[in-house]
Parts: sequence; structure tokens; C-alpha cells
Amino acid sequence: MTEKHLIPIEGAPAAYADWPTLIERAVDDVSRILRAEVHMLQTSIGTTLQAQISSTLVLLITAAVMISGAMCILCASILLLHQWLPWWQAFGIAGVAMLIAGIVSNVAMKPAPVPET
Repeated sequence: MTEKHLIPIEGAPAAYADWPTLIERAVDDVSRILRAEVHMLQTSIGTTLQAQISSTLVLLITAAVMISGAMCILCASILLLHQWLPWWQAFGIAGVAMLIAGIVSNVAMKPAPVPET
């Protein structure tokens, strides 16, 4: 950046002749600082967002694999029960077993009550 030298205005003291240049430099410095801060904010937000999306994607894939595995196990248990029972009884027993498993897991995941002091 080249420096600008202003010619002093006639009748104006020498100290006031440099004020426009100083104000211009101050505004330029502040604008550069603001641009740098915005750039740093964009970079940090972008990195954080990318990490969060990656983590969410891994979680969704894991959940999908676990759900498909549970469905396969459920179907296999129904087919096994159908060896000895009619279809409706095999589905009924598997459904009751899944409901019990869901209730037990729901109770197990609830946080313990905090004792009052």
C-alpha cells in the first residue's frame, strides 16, 4: 500500500491536514480486521458443521444397520416359531416379545431420580 501525501490546505494548521488520511487508514484497518474476523468465523463454522454432518451420517448408518439386523432376527424367530405354531401365533409371540423388550429398554434408559437434599 502506498502512502498518500496530502498538500496542506492554505490557512489550515499542518496537524489538521493529515486527518483525512488518518481517518481513511483507520477505516481501512477496521474493515480489514472485520473481513478477517468474518473469514475466521466462516472457516470455524464450516469445519464444525462438516464434523457434525459426518458424525450424524455415521450415526444414521449405524442405526440403519442395527434396525435391519433386528428385523432379520425378528423374521428368523417368527419362521422358527412357525415350525410348531400357526402364523398368527408366531407373529403374536414375536410381537409380545418385541413389546416387552421395548418397555424394558425404555425403563432402563430413564435417568435415575435425583434425591432431594
